Amino acid sequence: MTTYEKIQMLCDRRGIRLSTLSEETGVRSSVFTELKMGRTKKLSAATLEKLAAFFQVPPGYLMDDPAAADEVQEEIFRKRMALFDLSEKAGAAELDTVFKLMQYLVGEE
Repeated sequence: MTTYEKIQMLCDRRGIRLSTLSEETGVRSSVFTELKMGRTKKLSAATLEKLAAFFQVPPGYLMDDPAAADEVQEEIFRKRMALFDLSEKAGAAELDTVFKLMQYLVGEE
């Protein structure tokens, strides 16, 4: 199953159109068109993260290539480690602000 087919299947299960998915995630609808037409083979890590979060699936699930899925997971891990490293330089007030921002961004408010 291609990435596009997986996304379409997940939309069908939720009873939504790709245009709604685009509005909800901020991913341009042209991205889905490019996937469908085969002009794009893989999505950026940021786009995968947005879609995976929306559908509540691992980012690798949306990918055709298992090796590419591992690459995305590694990139996500590197970003998390970079955030951790930066947090060591922050004070309590900055950490509180970042924590609240992260909660807001991931919908855990």
